[in-house]
Amino acid sequence: MAKTTIFTFSLCLAILVQFSAIYAAPSRKKEVTHDLRKKIFAHHAADEETVSIPYLERYLEVSPSEIYFKLLYAKALLYRNDLVVPKSEEPIESRINKTRAIQTNYTKAAKIFQENVLHLQRIRPRDANLGRWFYLWAFSEWFSDNKEKAIKLFLKAVKQDYRLTEAYYNVAALYESLGQWKDAELYWQKYVKAEREIEDEE
Repeated sequence: MAKTTIFTFSLCLAILVQFSAIYAAPSRKKEVTHDLRKKIFAHHAADEETVSIPYLERYLEVSPSEIYFKLLYAKALLYRNDLVVPKSEEPIESRINKTRAIQTNYTKAAKIFQENVLHLQRIRPRDANLGRWFYLWAFSEWFSDNKEKAIKLFLKAVKQDYRLTEAYYNVAALYESLGQWKDAELYWQKYVKAEREIEDEE
């Protein structure tokens, strides 16, 4: 009888501990994500995207499926300012390593943008920020030296949001860098026209 009572008590205690752990885990996760969100938003509001990177990485470990925070992470990588730019007087190996680190960072940003901007477009085609995300994705492709892809993305951005007139300016600059002078001139004119239309609207 005593053994049965002890066994029943032990079993109840084990079940109670298990349920406590199950309910404590979501509560702890919620607390962690809330704290990380506050830090991430504060840093982005202060234009401190670089500082937000470790918090975003931790957040995405805890909540890996949140598209918005993946896009914020890609934006932080695009804007990061802690990667050292190589100088011409440095040894060649040092310059190569620094250039590779910068290139890898932009390529990573471009990949994250591609996966998540396209996903956002599928699930929320009328999202007000979609044009802006295409615009940032275009920059990450430009900095990864994918100029033709960047041109297409800048044009998608301005199609999504006509107020992103700088997209025409960037397309013109890209065409100029490719030596396509007629296309460059066409988009310089589009930029000037779009800017005037925005001014008239205001």
